Amino acid sequence: MHTYNGVWRCIQRLHQIYPFEVEDIFERVGIVKGLLGNQEVSLPVEILLEFVMDAESVFGDELVSINFGRMAQVRPNYGEAFGLAFVYSKNLQEGISMLKSFIGTELEGINFLISEESNLIKIQSVADPSIKYPSVYENLGLSIVASFIRSKRYQIKQIRTKSISKTQGIEEKSLFNCPIYCSCEETSLKISKKNYLKKNTLSNPNLVNYLRTILKQKSRKFNSNLSLRDKIHRVMNNYENHYNLINIEEISNQLGLSINSLRYQLSREKTTFRDTFNDFKLKKTKHMISYGHSIKAISYHLGYTEPSSFVRWFTNQTQLTPSSYKVKAN
Repeated sequence: MHTYNGVWRCIQRLHQIYPFEVEDIFERVGIVKGLLGNQEVSLPVEILLEFVMDAESVFGDELVSINFGRMAQVRPNYGEAFGLAFVYSKNLQEGISMLKSFIGTELEGINFLISEESNLIKIQSVADPSIKYPSVYENLGLSIVASFIRSKRYQIKQIRTKSISKTQGIEEKSLFNCPIYCSCEETSLKISKKNYLKKNTLSNPNLVNYLRTILKQKSRKFNSNLSLRDKIHRVMNNYENHYNLINIEEISNQLGLSINSLRYQLSREKTTFRDTFNDFKLKKTKHMISYGHSIKAISYHLGYTEPSSFVRWFTNQTQLTPSSYKVKAN
C-alpha cells in the first residue's frame, strides 16, 4: 500500500518549519532528501510509519500521529472511489460500516468496534498487537474515519487516544473541533446518535450497492489468503477489554459457521478452539508485558477476575511466571 500524495505535501510543510529536524529524520528512516522538491511522491506506508514514530520523539507532539493522518488525508488505494460511497450512503451508520470494512482490507490488522452509549455512538479503533506500531495504526485508522465524518460537517464530540501526554485533556479544538484526551486505554471517537442515523439527502443506493459489491469481492480475496486460525484471531481482537465474553458459539456466529464445522476445520489445521484462544491470549499477554503493564492490569484486561488465576494460566502455557518471562524477554 502507498500513501496518498497529500502525505508528502504535509511532510514538505513540516520541512519548511523544521528543515534540519526533518532532514535528520529522513536520513534515519531512509528517505532521500532530494525528493523534497518533488510534488508527486508516493511513499510506502511502512516508511510513513517510521517517519511518524521518529517525528513523535523529535517534536515531542503526543498527537503527531493523529495530526499527521488528518492533515495529510491518508487514504489507501481506491480511497477517492470509496469516498464517494461514504458521501452517498443513506446515513453515517451505513457510511461508517463500509469504511470499517474497507479499511480492514487496506490496513491489515485494524478494525473498528461500534457501540452505543446513551445518546452517543462510540467508534473504537483496534489494531492487532502483533503488527508493528499498533497504536500508530489505530490513530491513522481513526483519523481516516474522523476525516470522513468531518467532511460531512458532523460534529465529533470527543477523541480519545492511547498516545502518551503530560496532560490528560487537550482543550484546543483546532483539529477536529473537539476535545482530545491522551493516555487513555483506548483509541476512539464519539458522535451523537442523532447525526449517526440522520438521513442523507444526497444518498444514492445504486452507487453504494455497486461499490459495496466491489468491496465484498476485495474482502473475499483478502480473506482467502488467511488460515482459519488467523481469521479467528482477527475476530477475537474485536473483543478488546471484553475477552471474557469469547466462546466458540460467539466466534462461530461471527464467522458464519456452525460449531461443528468450526471444530472440524480447526482439526484439519491440527489445532482446537481452546488452543487457538490460548495462542491469542498469549500474544496479547506478551505484548502487554513488553509495554510494561502490570500483572493485575493484564489479568483484568484478559477477563480474569483474580490475578492469581491469570498467573496460573500463563505459567501452565509457558512454564514461566509472567515476572520470569519479563526478565527473560528483557
